Amino acid sequence: MKIYIKILSCFAAFFIFFNAGVLFAKRGPKISIDTKYWDFGTVKEGEIKEKGFVVVNIGDEDLIIRKVFTDCGCTRANISSKRIAPKGKAELKVVYSTKGKSLGKDTKDIYIVSNDLLNSKIKITITAIITSPDEPISKRRSSSIPTLTSQELFDRLEAGEDITILDVREENEYIERHIPEAIWFPKSKFDRNDKEVLAKLENLDKDKLIVSYCGAGHRSSFVTKKLREKGYNVYNLDGISFWEKRGYPLIRGPKLPSSQEPAIVYLQEAYEHYFLLFRDIVWIDVRNRDDYNKGHVKGALGIPLSDLEYNLNKIPKDKEIVFYCEGTWDGGKCDASMSAGRILIKNGFKPGKIKVFEDGYGAWEDAGYPVEKRRRR
Repeated sequence: MKIYIKILSCFAAFFIFFNAGVLFAKRGPKISIDTKYWDFGTVKEGEIKEKGFVVVNIGDEDLIIRKVFTDCGCTRANISSKRIAPKGKAELKVVYSTKGKSLGKDTKDIYIVSNDLLNSKIKITITAIITSPDEPISKRRSSSIPTLTSQELFDRLEAGEDITILDVREENEYIERHIPEAIWFPKSKFDRNDKEVLAKLENLDKDKLIVSYCGAGHRSSFVTKKLREKGYNVYNLDGISFWEKRGYPLIRGPKLPSSQEPAIVYLQEAYEHYFLLFRDIVWIDVRNRDDYNKGHVKGALGIPLSDLEYNLNKIPKDKEIVFYCEGTWDGGKCDASMSAGRILIKNGFKPGKIKVFEDGYGAWEDAGYPVEKRRRR
C-alpha cells in the first residue's frame, strides 16, 4: 500500500511539473523571423548585397536580443532594437560582401541569441552563386598603380610568359605559403634600404614584367609605386588571398602549431568584448602611417608592420594586444595583422595575449564604431 501511495505521489508530482512546464513554455518572450533562409541568386564577385529580416516577439514578455553574430567577416548583421516588446518588431539588416570570394556557391550563417528559453539561438542562412565580374580588377580600379588579377597572372604564366614575381610580405608569411618561384622581397626591409633587398633589386631586369604581391594588395601597392618610380615595369597583384581562393598552385611550408598562433577575433567580439568590456587592452594598427592618419580605431597605436620589430619596447608584455590592418571587407585578406602577431610571439610575447582582429579597419568604420582621424595642420 505504501509503495502504491509513493507511485501515485511521484506520478502526481511529475504531472504537476509537466503541466507547469507546458504552461511556462506558453508564456514569456518568443522569437519569430519572417524567413530563416535567403538566396541572393547569381552575384558578380565584388558586389555587396543587403537584405532585411523582420524579427517579431510573439510572446507576452519583452524579448531581449543578447547577441547577433556571423560566421564570416564578409557578412555583417545589425538589429534595429535589442529589446522588443510583446507583438513588437525589429529589423535585422544583413550586409553581404562578395569581394574576394571564390567563384561558385557560397553559404553564410547569421545567428541571433535571445532570452527565448525554448529557442535561445536562431540561425539564418544566406546563399549566393558567385560569378566572374564583367571586367578584370585591373580595369575596374581607379588607381594610378597598374594591377593584375590572380586570374590574369595565372593565365599569362600558363601561356609561358617570363614574369618575375616579388613576395613583399614578412618571412613567416612567405615560409607558410607563397606563389611558386616568387622572390622574397620584404617591404619592411625595402623601406629601410636593407642591403640584401637592394642587391635583389639590382638583379631585376627593368624591361621585364614584374608582379608584386602581399595578402590583399595593400603593402605591395606601395612597393609597386616605388619601384615604378625607379623605372621598373611593375604591376600590383590583387593578392595571394585571391590566388589561393581560386585554387592556383602554392608552395607551402611548415605551419606553426595552433598554440603558437595568435587568436582571431571578429567584428562584434572585437567591439563588445575587447573594446567596450576591457579597457586595459593595447590596440595596434599595423597599416602605413598615411592610412593610420586618415582614420584608425579610437585609442589604437600606429606601428606599421615594417617598423614593428624595431618598436617592441613600446609594447607591454603583460597586456592583451589586438592587431589589425585593412582586413577582409575591402576584398581579399590582409595578412599584416597576423604576421604582426607572429612576430611578437617569436620575440617572447605570450600567444594567449595576442589577438588578431581579422575583419580589419574597413569593417570597423563601416559599422560606425569609434574612430579617430588625425587633423591636418
